[in-house]
Amino acid sequence: MSAQEQHSRGYSVPTGRPYALKELHGKLGTLGDRMQDLYEGSHPAEYDGIADALHTAFQTAAALAPSKSYTGCPQHPNGALDPEAPDGWGRCLLCNDRRRMGLRGRGAVPAPAPPGEQRRLGYPVPEPPYTLEKLRHYLRTLDDSRFHLTIGSPDEEFVRVADDLHRAFIVARELSRPRNASGCSEHPGAPMDPDAPPGEACIFCAGRKRREQRSAQTPEMLPRIRRGERRQLQRRFERPPG
Repeated sequence: MSAQEQHSRGYSVPTGRPYALKELHGKLGTLGDRMQDLYEGSHPAEYDGIADALHTAFQTAAALAPSKSYTGCPQHPNGALDPEAPDGWGRCLLCNDRRRMGLRGRGAVPAPAPPGEQRRLGYPVPEPPYTLEKLRHYLRTLDDSRFHLTIGSPDEEFVRVADDLHRAFIVARELSRPRNASGCSEHPGAPMDPDAPPGEACIFCAGRKRREQRSAQTPEMLPRIRRGERRQLQRRFERPPG
């Protein structure tokens, strides 16, 4: 009996995979139609539905893929990630700290590895800038992957699809955030003040500046009224004689 026949006889489809795979194919198939009306400069609200659909598809793909070991460490699979893990080391921060302490005592500390793609909860996070073209690139990659994704595909292909969906979701989510139309770094999503001068269009900063200007003005002091005059001013009627 050949190795291929042994593998085919010993392989069993994971429970629920056919239904989840059909659901994933359906969700990925509708994304292209929803992207046709988008263009560079589209309103952020138009990306809300795309981001929601991508996140739903990502959750389905993550359930199809094997469980993530965020660190790749058998002792601390869900521990903290080391952002500066040297070449040849794992990503577990706890194990790398122990290794650094041992090497520091011997006077040899390895140089940190060059920065790579960030990962959040084990899934990749693309670097900015986040543009519509980058989102379309990830969706084209997903279109190519889903045609080759079957019930018997290896786990690595499901992992690849989940990673690409997470990248696309991050880009769509960032594009759905309010744009900085006012040019204010403190309130990027603030409305614009139509009466403010150029460069000061943030309505919150403009209002705060007006309040500060009013409070900085010298208060006007009213003339002091002597005590006798004050009593006379308070009388509304003359006293009757005798």
